[in-house]
Amino acid sequence: MDHDQAGQAKDLHRTLEFIGLRAQATSVGLIQLCAELVRAGVLNDDAIERIKDAIYRDITVSRPRSSSSGEFERTLRQRLNAIFPHAESTEQRTPVGTLKEMESALDPEAKDRSQT
Repeated sequence: MDHDQAGQAKDLHRTLEFIGLRAQATSVGLIQLCAELVRAGVLNDDAIERIKDAIYRDITVSRPRSSSSGEFERTLRQRLNAIFPHAESTEQRTPVGTLKEMESALDPEAKDRSQT
């Protein structure tokens, strides 16, 4: 991600937080909308990838600095791929993992703290 994209992603992130669109309900609605649009033939895999890329950029600019960048980004990509539809199949492809696994990916130090 280049500097301009990172700046735009940070601005959008702050705006969304300000208006309160960081809720799970909004995410569920977006995923369902994407599934419906794929099913109707309006969105293809390239469009879904661009949507996931936008989400990816926002999350990576706001991730905790203490987490491993490479591992965090790989885990994030896998989970986005698991929850978004694909043109050849609108069904969920793989489980996204447990809440504890996601917390660990977001903040690896939390795992260390809980083991002490």
